[in-house]
Amino acid sequence: METIDRIRIAGIGAGLYSPLATATASSLVSDKKRGRALGMTLGGMSMGTVVGVPLGLIVAAHAGWDGTLWLITILGLIAMIGIVIWFPNIPASPPPSLRQRLAMLANGRVTATVGITFVTGIASLGLYTYIAPILQNLDGIHSDTPYLWAWGIGGVVGSLFIGTLIDRIGRPGWIMGGILILLALAMFSLPLSLGIPILMFLPFFIWGAMGWASLAPQQHVLLELQPKHGPAVVALNSSANYLGSSVGSALGGVVMVAGLTPSQLPFAAGCLVLVALLGQLVMLSTKRKG
Repeated sequence: METIDRIRIAGIGAGLYSPLATATASSLVSDKKRGRALGMTLGGMSMGTVVGVPLGLIVAAHAGWDGTLWLITILGLIAMIGIVIWFPNIPASPPPSLRQRLAMLANGRVTATVGITFVTGIASLGLYTYIAPILQNLDGIHSDTPYLWAWGIGGVVGSLFIGTLIDRIGRPGWIMGGILILLALAMFSLPLSLGIPILMFLPFFIWGAMGWASLAPQQHVLLELQPKHGPAVVALNSSANYLGSSVGSALGGVVMVAGLTPSQLPFAAGCLVLVALLGQLVMLSTKRKG
């Protein structure tokens, strides 16, 4: 089997595991600790990105990509054994039927929440694809590794702390609004900060922190809206996030072919975040009126 086919299969597994892990984590705790459980799950995923990508590159440099995939397989096997031995037996609810899934999408708040996740994914993860050309075009920077580390460490910090914030404040919708404001500010300030040594990594850190943190309040809201179909609605949100990443990456290439320079991409992404923020504010306004 070709390496690319193995990677695709691994991607399918990751896509299946992520929503199940999130929904299971939230079911293991009380409602007052749900935010913390969601944050811890996201923290593990972001930490896997920050640590896993460099580790995978190091292994690939010495043992090839097959060695990296075998390492992932071994770690996955260890995790599976741990789940079988120590994880509590949780009764699983039956998966929703096709009609129930369509009814889920017919819920205006579910669709709006997932739509905001989609737009945020286009802006945040789509822009992430073009970090290297952005840095080179803005300031002639050829080594993007320190900036990727700043983004990744921010992601770990944001995803680990967002859950506690949700549990303490109890307003995931408003927290999401604040996250979008900070995310937009990070993107707009990114081109302006590269020439300032003290501040050059700060927008990347905030961008990573807010991008990863944005998933937890959305998942919290969706689990409240669809408590009986937690895995399905969280999977819908994850799909919207990953679809946003793909669309954002493709859209970045399209707009650059149309004449936009890489240095202008952060401003375009920031404008998309403002669109998501407007949608979030409209949704909060209609909820208050309701």
